[in-house]
Amino acid sequence: MLRLVKFDGKTTYMYPSGEIAPPERIRKDFPAVDYFAHVLEINGNVCQAVMELEALRNRYNIDPSLTEEEAIAAIQAIINTPPPEPQPTPEERIAAALEFQNLLAM
Repeated sequence: MLRLVKFDGKTTYMYPSGEIAPPERIRKDFPAVDYFAHVLEINGNVCQAVMELEALRNRYNIDPSLTEEEAIAAIQAIINTPPPEPQPTPEERIAAALEFQNLLAM
């Protein structure tokens, strides 16, 4: 399960490569974090992504009237929702029906 946290400039994380990512390192690698609200995608203690909050709001069609915390919670809920079960194709349904008819004919 992925967590989204707003960049606070205080917490130290680790990059997927294993390098330590203190706030100064994140600021060096992503200078825009000091100018725009950014969200970190966290898995355990690993910072997997640094994303601008407004871009995420647009990507997931989040209501602009929500506060930053509410928007982050809504985006996190969308990201962690499992994909729906795939619907069987018409060919798969026909094959299952024919298989069932063969079993009844035995």
